[in-house]
Amino acid sequence: MKKDNKQLTKAELHLMNILWDKGNATVQQMQDLLENPKPAYTTTLTVMQILTKKGIVDFDRVGKAYVYKPVLSREEYIGGFMNDACDNVFGGSMRSFFSFFAKSEKISREELEDILKEMDGNDGESENANS
Repeated sequence: MKKDNKQLTKAELHLMNILWDKGNATVQQMQDLLENPKPAYTTTLTVMQILTKKGIVDFDRVGKAYVYKPVLSREEYIGGFMNDACDNVFGGSMRSFFSFFAKSEKISREELEDILKEMDGNDGESENANS
């Protein structure tokens, strides 16, 4: 996520999750996937126009319909969101950031070791360098 991108609103994030899952969709297709009570069609259209202006989605015109597609991947958004949280809440300290989540979520030592192995690209069968 670029530094100039703002965080997504709840409504924007809800529609982006649909696009990230589907790959692309028209406003009507998104409307069909929304749970009741659904926002008005024009509300969904307005949110998509805002996301387009923000440069987070783009669209192709297919007949009379606009087919929206994500420009920003879910991973890029989450990465930027988490980096912003780390910077703004933990003063940029990744150690404090991870420590907070490890303690608050009660992550076990084994789970932390598994996470570290995944980050290193190991499948868990190689020796732990910190042993």
